[in-house]
Amino acid sequence: MPESLREELQKPYGKVYRGRGADLVKKIEELRKAKYVACIGDLVSLYTLQAGYKPDIVVLDYKTEREKLGEDFSARMSKLLENYEKVEAENPQSCISEDLVGKLIEAVKNLGRKRTAIIIKGEEDLASLVLAAIMPAGSLILYGIPSVGISAYEVGEKVLILNLLQKFEAEKNDRVMKMIEEVLKWS
Repeated sequence: MPESLREELQKPYGKVYRGRGADLVKKIEELRKAKYVACIGDLVSLYTLQAGYKPDIVVLDYKTEREKLGEDFSARMSKLLENYEKVEAENPQSCISEDLVGKLIEAVKNLGRKRTAIIIKGEEDLASLVLAAIMPAGSLILYGIPSVGISAYEVGEKVLILNLLQKFEAEKNDRVMKMIEEVLKWS
């Protein structure tokens, strides 16, 4: 990730709900009207599933704040995700890999047909940026804000997100951006 974007990407996008747990998720009013829902992060995904919602896309890495969650957590998530198609993607810390983008694109193509859980080897944090660019308008992305709560980002205008992605890619090859632009052509 370019250093110039670190501060910008640390601020929450969307409405911030403070607290934690399934009770907090039940207070997220945007969930009731969202066409599709994606959860980024292990605890956000767990709380959303425990609150009775079935997100269309779940992205997790079995860690929270870079600390591994235990076997107990893995067992609970396996049960909650038993009807999801599970795929793995490699994505190093502070990166947006082609593998991650490819798996996210496939999950978005399957919206309305099957739910997808993407298990990340590495770090999942930046998946929300990609999903904000490729999910249809009216979708909702939930992601955790450490020690604060959950951000609920409603997908709409994509100019800001695409600008952030272009800045992100400026220091690398532009293959990821080309993949995203292809998706935008068919959405």
